Parts: sequence; structure tokens; C-alpha cells
Amino acid sequence: MANWAAARCCKGSAALVGDIGHFVEGGYVNDDLIKQLVPEKSEHWELRSRKPKPSIRVLGRFALPDVFVGTRTQPRTLLGGMWSPEFEHEKLVCEQHWKAAGLPEGMCFTDNLNFEYEKYITQNASRKVKLPK
Repeated sequence: MANWAAARCCKGSAALVGDIGHFVEGGYVNDDLIKQLVPEKSEHWELRSRKPKPSIRVLGRFALPDVFVGTRTQPRTLLGGMWSPEFEHEKLVCEQHWKAAGLPEGMCFTDNLNFEYEKYITQNASRKVKLPK
């Protein structure tokens, strides 16, 4: 049983590496992969690696356009529903890790007021699913 769990974990980790690679290598991105969490003014984002189950989330922030800094990974099952105490706690943990890495609060990139997806991910991206041009 432990070997099956370890194999499943490795498959999930490999899929996560693939999803991160897709972003880093300039693959088409929308909020199915990288999503800004609400409220937008807090600048929390999640990279969502959905397959295989259980899915994995990487919470983080953008340091600059196209530079996503993941601060922590969690299986989605441990986060509870959106706005749950567990999920809100992870946002705070994201901020703590950001500061612990020496990245000041004001250093995260923001498109304050507009929060246009394409300002954060500047190439081959749109918030909703679209065919690339």
C-alpha cells in the first residue's frame, strides 16, 4: 500500500513539474493553470496542477511580470473550500514565506486597480480560455 501511495505522489509531482514547465517555457496560460485569488489587492495567486488526483496547488505571488514565485505547495484536499479557514490560512502562510525569503511586501508586482491578467503573464496568456493568436 505504501508503494502505491508513493507512486501516486511521484506521478502528482511529475505532473506539477510539467505544469510549471508549461508556464516557464511560454506555453499558453489562462486561469485554469494560474489563477489570481480574491481579493485581487492581496496579490495571492495559485498555480493549479489538477491531474492526477489529488490535485496540487502552489500558492505564490508575482515578483515581476512573468516571474511567479511559488511559496508553498499543498494538496487541494487540505485547503478546504474557497474562503475556508484552511484556504485563508494558506494565504497568510504565503505572505510569511514571501517575507522570510527577503522579499518585502511592497516588492510583489501589482497591476493595482485594473488587475489585468495579461499584465502579469505578458505572452501567450488570457484570463479565460481563448485560442492563441
